[in-house]
Amino acid sequence: MPFPWPPGFARIPGDDWTRAPVESLALKYDTVNHHGWYSNLDPTVEELARLLTDDGLLVDYSGGTGILEERLLQRRPDLGAGILLVDSSPKFLRLALDKFRPDERVAFRWLRYLKDLKRLEFLDEVLGDDLLRRGADAIVSANAIHLYFDLEETLRSWARSLRPSGRILVQSGNIRNSGAGPGEWIIDDTVEAIHRAAVEIVARDERYARYRPLLSDPARMALYSAYREKIFPPVRPLHRYLRAFHRSGLRILSVANRSVEASVKEWYEFLGVYHDGVLGWIGGVEKVDGRPPDADAVADRLAVLRLAMQIVFEGRPTFPCCWTYITCGNGER
Repeated sequence: MPFPWPPGFARIPGDDWTRAPVESLALKYDTVNHHGWYSNLDPTVEELARLLTDDGLLVDYSGGTGILEERLLQRRPDLGAGILLVDSSPKFLRLALDKFRPDERVAFRWLRYLKDLKRLEFLDEVLGDDLLRRGADAIVSANAIHLYFDLEETLRSWARSLRPSGRILVQSGNIRNSGAGPGEWIIDDTVEAIHRAAVEIVARDERYARYRPLLSDPARMALYSAYREKIFPPVRPLHRYLRAFHRSGLRILSVANRSVEASVKEWYEFLGVYHDGVLGWIGGVEKVDGRPPDADAVADRLAVLRLAMQIVFEGRPTFPCCWTYITCGNGER
């Protein structure tokens, strides 16, 4: 028996995104589900499989294309809990809808950007009165919290949406953690290292000489750096997150980290999807320059990306990353 959604609750809202075609960006992103480094989800899936009961409600905040749901329901195919997949990207939600449209356990909500308030909708603003009164038994955020701009306000909305006995599970490979082992990367630190290696390649390799003038233009390079930081925000330390949880009225129950081995080839495939953000200064970026790069520039960008990764990872096929896992409870108990 699937989770009994409240009367009148629309699992699939009537938003335009639900009728749009699936876009290539979402399909490309979704391939990470088959990458070895996505084993980072395993501890979270196991914890949710243990916590959730058949009358429970899970909110997957920043649920994206539904990768966590796929793994959780493979782990517990008979799970009767309701799962509300919430995300700010209608493109990603659209692909998730394709996966779970017939599954009555899974519902979808889009976090709209409120231009007047200059923020995304908060979780309690999209749950609906019935679900908000009930409260979520678990809220999970996988591989996303490092992207949140209004971190404390976001966490407060989670606290308002959580049952007194509920749990919040957060994990990310982009939290600077003093518990990281020797040689372990914080995964987005690799992006800055790749950028620096790419600068050296362009400076010395005649094949890419046409991009050298830009290296002597710090103002232009700063624009590309700012664009890169929008897509891959600077890594924040663990204590910043723990303080934000505390200030939001949540209790830290546990903090752990584990080493995750990432394939250089698979990380190249992922970064290749976001090549504009990684090495946009090679050939330009439409949001910076007002025009997209030409095909030759994109080919050069991807070639330099591959070469830079060989330098950064010293030709090794894999590299270790530090993943941080935080479990919280509602501060009311």
